[in-house]
Amino acid sequence: MRAGRLPLSVASALSSALTAFALVTACAVGACGDDPPGGPTAADATASDTGFESSSADSAADAAADARDAADGSLLSPTFVYRDINAILSTGQSLSTGAGGTPTLSTTQPYANLKFPGGPLNTSAGLTSFVPLVEDNDETMSSGLANLVTKMAREEVLVGQPAAQSSHDILVSAHGVLGVAYSVLKKGGTGAAYANGIAQAQAGNKVAKAQGKSYVVRAVTNVHGESDHQEGTTDYEADLFQWQSDYETDVKAITGQAEPVPMFHTQFSSWTAYSSATSRIVLDQLAAHVNGPGKIILVGAKYHLPYQPDGIHLTNEGYRHMGEDYAKAYRRVVLEGKVWEPVRPKTITRLGAVVTVKMHVPAPPLVIDTTLVTDPGHNGFEWADDGGPSTPTITKVAVTAPDTVEITLSATPTAGNKRLRYAYTGVPNARAGATSGARGNLRDSDATPSRGGYKLYNWAVHFAATSP
Repeated sequence: MRAGRLPLSVASALSSALTAFALVTACAVGACGDDPPGGPTAADATASDTGFESSSADSAADAAADARDAADGSLLSPTFVYRDINAILSTGQSLSTGAGGTPTLSTTQPYANLKFPGGPLNTSAGLTSFVPLVEDNDETMSSGLANLVTKMAREEVLVGQPAAQSSHDILVSAHGVLGVAYSVLKKGGTGAAYANGIAQAQAGNKVAKAQGKSYVVRAVTNVHGESDHQEGTTDYEADLFQWQSDYETDVKAITGQAEPVPMFHTQFSSWTAYSSATSRIVLDQLAAHVNGPGKIILVGAKYHLPYQPDGIHLTNEGYRHMGEDYAKAYRRVVLEGKVWEPVRPKTITRLGAVVTVKMHVPAPPLVIDTTLVTDPGHNGFEWADDGGPSTPTITKVAVTAPDTVEITLSATPTAGNKRLRYAYTGVPNARAGATSGARGNLRDSDATPSRGGYKLYNWAVHFAATSP
């Protein structure tokens, strides 16, 4: 790996990973009682592998890629095909549009990144030319994403490539809609968002050809989930799969590209602002990443970002920071051809009263950070089982290895339906963010330089999982 950057964790998770490790996604606390039954119930459970491990095939492939880097210093994927214009379609609801992100921060274009006139947020009108990517009315995630990707491409990934192929110039077009569910944004939905996105892909391809330039759609970014949480959607994971599949199918029909069109997304972290204690949507967002490797890519959670006073929307700095979080995952997947894993459980084992969680860690070591995110109690971890008053409590949380956290309970749990949760339960009506709402203190040590001056650590995702 390149000097000055900590190595990213290897491997991804395939759908078979959930055979022995169940994400608790059927019901949210406060919405329909407690988590549904599931998971080991033996009173004498001891240390065991949960089965929530990445596939050996993906582990081997990613290890081989790291070995290649070590041997020749190359960071660019050997299967990457250069294109003059690399389009990213941006969908979702209000956080995808930069709602309230004023004043704009990205008012000049430092590279050669592009948008359509009037963008980045646009419809299907006026898509006849490209102009430099700057933010107009609100600071969306677009500039933060595109500019950091191009910086990393020019300065690190594409070093040594032919001069004509030494940049990764990005065209970003956003078509999200404020406050709407998947039923509005989907293909054939009640709104025009999806059709607008496909029109942007068609226009980008047409304008690029007129300029004699090659064009490809590299990805779709998605910032969504709030409205489906409010509507009580129970099949959001399946919705994400269909969403990504529709974009990829329709984009390939336009461009003729062989490249995949993955959907990068983040968990929404603001359900407490909607008077809820928990949300199943964030668990579906994680499950889609686990069950759709390479298709649905979870960048991470959003509790570490700065929010506006409503506790739902981000500040202008928050939107730009979020874009840079997406940029790191994009670099890993699109440019390097590797697997992106957020900080999430890999295996969970237990020996008596000690629960051990081995995590996927993009940039070890793990850190308990109570400075950037305040401690909600037990650093965000919760233990639950069917023991009622006899359910043990957490007495200690400690990082014991670069990729391992130990949670010590007050007693050996003996009841069934044992569960470990993180950043899962918040106080209803609390605003989201680093000092309130559902959150936790576990992060990695990612030292990626930020163009906006942010600490680009990867914070552990929201999860609720069975435990032995």
